[in-house]
Amino acid sequence: MQKNICKNCAFYIAYYKKLGVTFAQLNNGFCLKHQKSATKFESCEEYNIKQKEKEKQIEKRVLSYLEHSLISIIEIAQILKQREDE
Repeated sequence: MQKNICKNCAFYIAYYKKLGVTFAQLNNGFCLKHQKSATKFESCEEYNIKQKEKEKQIEKRVLSYLEHSLISIIEIAQILKQREDE
């Protein structure tokens, strides 16, 4: 279970430091909600779980694909019905 700390919040963006050819995540970052610097272990009342946002985006995408598939099925059914009537 995730704790309500900044590093798990959707509004938190971590700062990184370049180490040779790789990057290392620092212990602080930026809070988009409060527009200020924050450490990754802080917490506040504006905490927003990243997972819920991802699930909403996935659900929206799945519903869009289902709608497109339904339209395709309806079109195929109409074509088959027209061929039957001929």
